[in-house]
Amino acid sequence: MKNVGVLAFFLCLLGLNVFLTFNYHSHGSRQSYHGALWADRGGYFVYLPATFQYGFDAAKFPAKADSLAGHGFTIDNSSGVVRTKYTYGVALLELPFYLTAHGIGAIVGGREPAFGDIDHAVVCVASPVLVTVGIYLLFLLLRIRHNERTSLMSVFSLFAGSNLFFYTVGDPGMSHAFSFFLFAALLSAQNRAFHETRISARSAIILGALAGLILLVRPTNIIFLVASLFVGFHTLHEVVERSWKFLSPSNIAWAALAAALVWLPQFVYWKYAFGSYLTWPYTNEGFTELTSPKFDLFWFSTNNGALPYAPIFLLILVGMGILWRSGEKVLAVVSFATLMLVSYLGASWWVWHFGCGFGSRTLVEYFALFVFPFAATLNAMKLRWGRLLPVLVVLTLVIFELKITYSYGACWFEGDWNWSAYGNLIFGPTK
Repeated sequence: MKNVGVLAFFLCLLGLNVFLTFNYHSHGSRQSYHGALWADRGGYFVYLPATFQYGFDAAKFPAKADSLAGHGFTIDNSSGVVRTKYTYGVALLELPFYLTAHGIGAIVGGREPAFGDIDHAVVCVASPVLVTVGIYLLFLLLRIRHNERTSLMSVFSLFAGSNLFFYTVGDPGMSHAFSFFLFAALLSAQNRAFHETRISARSAIILGALAGLILLVRPTNIIFLVASLFVGFHTLHEVVERSWKFLSPSNIAWAALAAALVWLPQFVYWKYAFGSYLTWPYTNEGFTELTSPKFDLFWFSTNNGALPYAPIFLLILVGMGILWRSGEKVLAVVSFATLMLVSYLGASWWVWHFGCGFGSRTLVEYFALFVFPFAATLNAMKLRWGRLLPVLVVLTLVIFELKITYSYGACWFEGDWNWSAYGNLIFGPTK
């Protein structure tokens, strides 16, 4: 497939993803857990209208804006404060789409209140666009290891055959699609930087800004920051050698400055909203089950367990073994350790199923790392059994994920081990 054909494929995928996202959210009420800006999603997004429309003045917000958006944020009329426990990282990634949409809206039909048609359209465009870009960046990285066909099949099936599809199309306002894009962007930037003869200040700034934003979106993403340092290397010696190139005083200073500038607005907001530059806004929430993590539920429950909603993890685990046997022990160990550590933290959260989710959603963004063992599995299948088997595997994964996505009601109410109800998702009618 020529480069033009690859670009055409990804452009078509981008258009299809945007269409599917709008179509998915054309049904049902916005003022429910089906809404693209409901609850958590509104809490991420509220920074944008608060900044550009209402000047962080609670009195200027539409009446009952917080309750109508599912209480993802709070309008405190007594103090005039707009308060959200979520950081502004997702809003920053949505910002170009927000400014473009509201600019067009102002020209065409005048200004619109927050959380209206334009704001919902912003989310329904931002998520599929950024995820598609992330998929393309991962494709380019896989091309270094595999041929074009295997690389393309790997990234496509990882997207359409996992719950990343749901968090792109079905629940675009959550942070997972945005973290996925950032993870892919960081891997791409690192690959470019670590192959420079001398890492430039520009590369250091980009890496610092991406690392800062990754942490800002979700502090537990620090796991990925550590894991990403080992991607692309076969031995620990190579990791140390390449990393040492970055550890000059100037590079560290540029990266730290970029990361600090990303975080600066958050510190200012916390001071405005909570009275302190540093705070933990997740009151009464945390990792309360560290000594008794719910691994069985996190991985196998019908209530958002990882495997029932993304069986692709089985092939990812196989791929880790293949990487180990093929000599890529660093990547195999790092991938497995990352999977286990993220699972441990997810299973230790005070609500292990994370509410109205679709699979163990804290793993979704890490598909940017898990694509490497998955591609190893597809490549091994092709070498041993020919091209047909990988194609059949990809089709099976995609068909399964599409069916369960369009049968799901965006929230599970049927209990932790209700396999009969789960079976209805797979074999029953779509919604």
